[in-house]
Amino acid sequence: MTRVRPTWPDLPNHIQTAIEDRLGAKVTSWVSHDGGYSPGLASVLTTERGQVFVKTASPDQTEALRLHRKEAAKAALLPGTLPSPAFLWSLEVPDDGAAASAFSPDGDDDDADAPTWAVLAFEPVHGRAVRTDPWDLDDVDLLARLALQIGEHPAPDGDVFPDAAEKARTEAQALADERPQGLATYDPWFAEHLDLIAQVAAPERQAEASGGDRLVHADFRADNVLILGPDDSPRGVVVDWPHAARGAAFLDLVGMLPAMHGLGGPSPSEVLDRTPLPVGTDPDAVVTRVAVLAAYFVHGSLQAPPPGIPHLRQFQRVQGEASIAWLRDLMQAG
Repeated sequence: MTRVRPTWPDLPNHIQTAIEDRLGAKVTSWVSHDGGYSPGLASVLTTERGQVFVKTASPDQTEALRLHRKEAAKAALLPGTLPSPAFLWSLEVPDDGAAASAFSPDGDDDDADAPTWAVLAFEPVHGRAVRTDPWDLDDVDLLARLALQIGEHPAPDGDVFPDAAEKARTEAQALADERPQGLATYDPWFAEHLDLIAQVAAPERQAEASGGDRLVHADFRADNVLILGPDDSPRGVVVDWPHAARGAAFLDLVGMLPAMHGLGGPSPSEVLDRTPLPVGTDPDAVVTRVAVLAAYFVHGSLQAPPPGIPHLRQFQRVQGEASIAWLRDLMQAG
């Protein structure tokens, strides 16, 4: 589930010019960070003034553009104690070559009615990827601790970070009502228990389970983490914050486990035996959250792929299968 991204020479001349004008120097070399699920440039650019990590989205990359705009608004407000690269600046560059401008600080998607490019710049981080072939248990432990560390931070004030308790997912009820044909490609247990799962994932139960004032990355996975330092004292850095929200402290740790297990890592129970959820976490809240995740990933995997992100549906399927297995274990144990 990787991609080869465009690099600096692939950018239109007026986008290169806008970036170099903002940097105050010419780009002399670049290193692309291939992989991931968004389609745009993601490169460390080198100039005579130093290095910067830059990512872009073009007007035709509509989903990536929307997410980059959201990340620009949120990254500017993240606390400095968070283990994440420092956000430097953002640009909105008209596709017709007109003058670039900074993004709207409120992150309002409707500001980009005319075709524009999104350009975001961050402090470069030179780390390694999480070891996943095979999964390294020390890295697994680091990921789990990192997820909990995010939840130790209060979410910044303001409307930029949505409240997880106020944004109910409806996929479980939609699957129960519609019974799409693709359900037959999943574990039969899921379809047989969909009515009950929809009750477990009902909006009022979601609000109770997910509510809180903690910062939530909301897309926390191994591929959004870089590991720095020597193996005897590593530390993690979390990237890609467009989905960041306000909610319960356990959400990121629970949220990362289906992807980890689906991609060959330890099971959720194995991880949580090593790194427990925050003290006081309600087991019923965990069941509700896993039910929401299972329905979200299954429903998403059955949709057409979004423009420019062809790998997404298969990755959702992998997480859907892992979430169903975990949900089945939790509900049968309860």
